[in-house]
Amino acid sequence: MDCRILNIEDIDNLKDNKLIIYGAGKYGSFLYSFLEEKNLAESVICFAVTDNAGNADTFCGKPVKCLDQITERLKDCVVILALGEKASAEVSENLQNYTTKDICRVNGQVVEEIIKKLITAYKKLPLQQNKIILSSYDGMGYRCNSKYIAEKLLEEEAPVELIWLVSDDSICDVPDTIKKVVISSPAFYKEVLTAKVYITNTVHFLYEHKREGQFFINTWHGYGPFKLAEGDVNKDTASKERYTKSNGASDLFLTASSFYGQIYRRSFYYQGEVAEYGAPRNDVFFRKNDLGEKIRKLYRIPQEKGIVLYAPTYRSMTGDDFKKYNPDWEHILASFRERFGKEYVVVYKLHHYMQKLVLEKGLYEQAVEATFYPDMQELLVAADIVITDYSSLMWDFSLQRRPVFLYHNDEEQYTNDRGFYAPVSEWPYPKAHSEEELIGQIRCFDEEKYITELNAFLEKYGSCDDGHASERVVKRILDVIAV
Repeated sequence: MDCRILNIEDIDNLKDNKLIIYGAGKYGSFLYSFLEEKNLAESVICFAVTDNAGNADTFCGKPVKCLDQITERLKDCVVILALGEKASAEVSENLQNYTTKDICRVNGQVVEEIIKKLITAYKKLPLQQNKIILSSYDGMGYRCNSKYIAEKLLEEEAPVELIWLVSDDSICDVPDTIKKVVISSPAFYKEVLTAKVYITNTVHFLYEHKREGQFFINTWHGYGPFKLAEGDVNKDTASKERYTKSNGASDLFLTASSFYGQIYRRSFYYQGEVAEYGAPRNDVFFRKNDLGEKIRKLYRIPQEKGIVLYAPTYRSMTGDDFKKYNPDWEHILASFRERFGKEYVVVYKLHHYMQKLVLEKGLYEQAVEATFYPDMQELLVAADIVITDYSSLMWDFSLQRRPVFLYHNDEEQYTNDRGFYAPVSEWPYPKAHSEEELIGQIRCFDEEKYITELNAFLEKYGSCDDGHASERVVKRILDVIAV
């Protein structure tokens, strides 16, 4: 049996009723937040669920109860179903077996209207000058440039409130000193729309709703003349319009190379300020730390063994692309032992788009799997040698002047599919298109020649990293919030 839709205009009429919201999920959270805006939150007795398994004891600060726990309360309460269409129909049918004051429901369209109303209400709230929102890779967790900016703010005990955006509440690597907020939750809209500063390494959320006085910083997440980005990859009119709007919302772009400042202008359609501060995440390469020991302890790697980090970038994964990620480590490690005179352990971290390979294929039994380790920079600090293909992490790692070997057995295909800002032939890293070539490059590695060519490459493309990027960003942030 179906039940009537509770239209947004009808919510005011609930003010003299006791309410039970059936559904402790997205619909329920937005409905409750809207009731808060209407000063009706105190009318909510609890959230109801069909089964307590998998649900917390509280939701939005209210208790979560099964039907058999609230039978008597149903009699004098209006039950609002905050569920999808199918679940609403099933629960509505079940509730016919109980006595209730009334039953109604909200659907997706009503929730969309609620979100619009909440955004309008939150935009009327004053900006909090000391509130800073941070995000990395659309809510993946505590990593990349945003992490190191946060760490510096915490280290300096800056008078700020830090909010970290996550894709879901299961992400647990955010420190307790930083408030964690789930993207697209009611709290997300409220926090973002009342924050003075918003920092991300991708496209800004809610760029169309940016308020006057807010300051958006984009750190981006790759530097150097490697893979094409943004508008140089997607050249259609719709993409150009989207990039222009989203990147145009930024007030400041950070770069670790003067070359990439030009890319922001051309490919990102960005005309604002570019700061050659360096990459905050790369500060770790210029200071003494115990990150190497942390990684060795975590993965039980003996001190006497070197670490080879294998970190290829992503591909489309069509057909037999899996073969691009399947080197013969036994022979490769033997060549490292022959050239450098010690034993090595392979640690591999695939691009986050390729995590399914780890789950489905069971890669590299003789190697250490670190694909789900959150912070690539910590792995780069621990590594003695890196093998990659086209990932811009080669730029970051080589700031330590350690060897990078390129193993790309699909260069022509990848060039045609994606393309690069500078030809692969100009990159200063030893290159191989087959395992035999890779082994040969390792055996004849000339460190002096490598360092000379690497230094010239970093100078040509304007490396800005010197270990003080985070300091510069934090100073700029404190200047912004002081206005």
